[in-house]
Amino acid sequence: MTEPALVPFTPGPQGRLPAEFTRRHREEPLGPVRLPSGDSAVMAVRYEDVITILSDPRFTRELNYPGAPRMVSGMDISSDPEQMLNMDPPRHTRLRRLLSGTFTPRQITAWRPRVRTIANELIDGMLAEEGPVDFVAALAFPLPIQVICDIMGVEGIDTERVRGWSDDLLSTAALTPDERIESAFAFAVYMAELITAHRAAPGDGLIAALIQARDEDGNDRLNDDELTRIAMTLVAAGHETTASVLSRGLLRLLEPRERYAALVESPAMVEHAVEELLRMEVPGDAGLPRVAKEDVELSCGVVRKGQAVLSPPLAANHDPEVFPDPQEYRPGREGSGHIAFGRGAHYCLGANLARMELQEALSALVERLPDLALVTPAADVPWTTGHLVRRPARLLVRTRA
Repeated sequence: MTEPALVPFTPGPQGRLPAEFTRRHREEPLGPVRLPSGDSAVMAVRYEDVITILSDPRFTRELNYPGAPRMVSGMDISSDPEQMLNMDPPRHTRLRRLLSGTFTPRQITAWRPRVRTIANELIDGMLAEEGPVDFVAALAFPLPIQVICDIMGVEGIDTERVRGWSDDLLSTAALTPDERIESAFAFAVYMAELITAHRAAPGDGLIAALIQARDEDGNDRLNDDELTRIAMTLVAAGHETTASVLSRGLLRLLEPRERYAALVESPAMVEHAVEELLRMEVPGDAGLPRVAKEDVELSCGVVRKGQAVLSPPLAANHDPEVFPDPQEYRPGREGSGHIAFGRGAHYCLGANLARMELQEALSALVERLPDLALVTPAADVPWTTGHLVRRPARLLVRTRA
């Protein structure tokens, strides 16, 4: 009997969609996989089935029971029962309600000029370099982490340590279980200390908004542990995924370079380009596991009670029945929208912020760096390994013709 494929799958050339997704869409829309921990699961790849799994309360994210599936051995993202990502309604609903006022369209609009300023400052740094510039180090990572730190309203966050802790949370191979626990604990202590300091000197940033968050009656609020966990999630998720989409997306636009040149010529197309890049460049191949609380019939088969299931948005976003020629870059596609930010109760809280950051970063790039180009062929770009999020490890570009 053939051993189930290990996730994350082997990527295609130049970091493109793994061929295993294409095969599964064609031959096995609900099939077995093996997690990095060694645990077994099934994976659904069809658009409608992924949405069902993400939205249907018959699938749970509360996996804090003996024998529950884990992405990696020992402690992982699913281990903490008090983490918002690991809650079902009504516990999840309570936190979501308290946070509902933190990322409103009005606030996103107010933050947009600051994001453009940060992008332009980072581009100034790129232009000051004499030779090739590593886009990942120069802009893709600094932009979202500076934005989230600015928005949180706390000066002096140690961005390098935070980035390291975030990497550890998403690692599949680099750390032992004890090292992963130690890293997560250090991250939690650091964020708790920031929140304590902020209570003594409140400002008008996101941490202040979270501290002041109340329900409609004013009786419910976030406790200190909830504040710490939410701050950790916002910082980790708020920079890692955006940085990965930025670096993956720019590589997609520069190979072939005509795609980037088209945006230089028509910058109004940036919003359409961002949506297509979000569809194509979701950096995680697997998504978080859920477990069926009862037998659930999908279009592709039945997920049995107690069975772990993966529902990767990347697979749904490449369903050829929904997105014709899904591996073709086509900004302005009509029809069903991508689900890069998920669906259902766990729809990404910072989706509008991430979308705005990508729009502002790409707009600044095509305006300030019209001759931006790769230094080496896309086939020679190194990619990260041993991580749930896959992106270029380094992306050398030249800023001038």
